[in-house]
Amino acid sequence: MNAGVIGLVQGDFQVVDSFSDAVVENDRELDRILDVERVFSLPSGDVAFEGRAAVERPAARETTELDYGEIRVEETDATETLVTEFVGVPGEFVVVGSGAGTFAFDLVGIDTDTAVERASLDLDGFLAARDDANAWKAGFRGGDGRAESGLLHGDDLLADDDLSGFVREARLNQLGLEYTYDGRELKMTAAESGYVEVYRPTDFDSAAFLEYLRTEVVPHLNGS
Repeated sequence: MNAGVIGLVQGDFQVVDSFSDAVVENDRELDRILDVERVFSLPSGDVAFEGRAAVERPAARETTELDYGEIRVEETDATETLVTEFVGVPGEFVVVGSGAGTFAFDLVGIDTDTAVERASLDLDGFLAARDDANAWKAGFRGGDGRAESGLLHGDDLLADDDLSGFVREARLNQLGLEYTYDGRELKMTAAESGYVEVYRPTDFDSAAFLEYLRTEVVPHLNGS
């Protein structure tokens, strides 16, 4: 896993256990499962965990019938299942595959008697800490000039005299950087919403991704 949305743990725990149970909502029994598939070590030697989570949610299903020249549309109660991958470091943070998978934060919290809150990322601080980085993408909003929002792509935007000051002064909501990390060339993208993805190195596994987040990204996170 080399991409996902980060949630910060409020509390402390050492172990995450698999569990399954059901909750009742609108007179329907809905299953939820937290499946911890493996526990492994980070390059630093600390413990991490990885698995999948799933929940059932109420949904409306629409059906259309043609009847003697009339079109009838009906909604019936149904159930949908949401599934996500997750990885994490006990007592520190959890990463889920996408924004749709943040329900796994709740399940980890239930299992560990903690709270896992989706984090936001201070992109301005993240960028300021990497003067040697090549910025290949910059998304912004709320600018003071005529451009109120936008997304820039290019090669080393910070080297462009016309763009460098603007990128550094804008309120960033997306950022793509290339820089040297742990002796290797790294290409990544991040969003203010707490989503981070590493494109290169292509062999980044879950352990390397978590270690990267822990050392480079987590110091710039804020709880929701």
